[in-house]
Amino acid sequence: MKQLLIPGLALVLRPVASQFMRHTLFIVGLVCCALLCGCSLWSPETSFFSNFSVRQLVERNKSAAGLNCDPAGGGGGGGIGSRAGGLGARGARFNSHKSDSFACRLQSNEALDEGRLFAALKLDVEQTLRDAGAQITQTGSSGPANFYFAYDLKRVSGRVELTGTKTGSGYYDVRADLSETGD
Repeated sequence: MKQLLIPGLALVLRPVASQFMRHTLFIVGLVCCALLCGCSLWSPETSFFSNFSVRQLVERNKSAAGLNCDPAGGGGGGGIGSRAGGLGARGARFNSHKSDSFACRLQSNEALDEGRLFAALKLDVEQTLRDAGAQITQTGSSGPANFYFAYDLKRVSGRVELTGTKTGSGYYDVRADLSETGD
């Protein structure tokens, strides 16, 4: 370091290259942090996938479908999700899966009409997909308490399947499995 002496003031002159290098490294570091944070916040899934909730779906349709939950025993459920991604010849690719469920303690004095419940749930899910702009490519069912939709939305292909099960402890569980892939 060189010192320049001015009467009553000592200035330290640093080499310009050193200051430029520190400034450049600082900017590069900020850009890297922004990119890393942005990548972790970026969600490639559709809003249908991200916002899907079995609890909300059942709550919207339980009365119209004949499902009566005991106020003291309704609720429960939860979600499990996973995401994998990578880069390929066509660019970034992802594969996401999540499961969600809602358990409702049945009131003992009324029977549950699973067919009616699942007809209402199916209409709701179908309308939600259409409202999101999805094109339904396939639909099916393996019984009165099950249905699925396969769909395409922009560059994403997805599938949602709902299944209902009565449990021996007086609960009814509605479970959804969702998956999406895209690039």
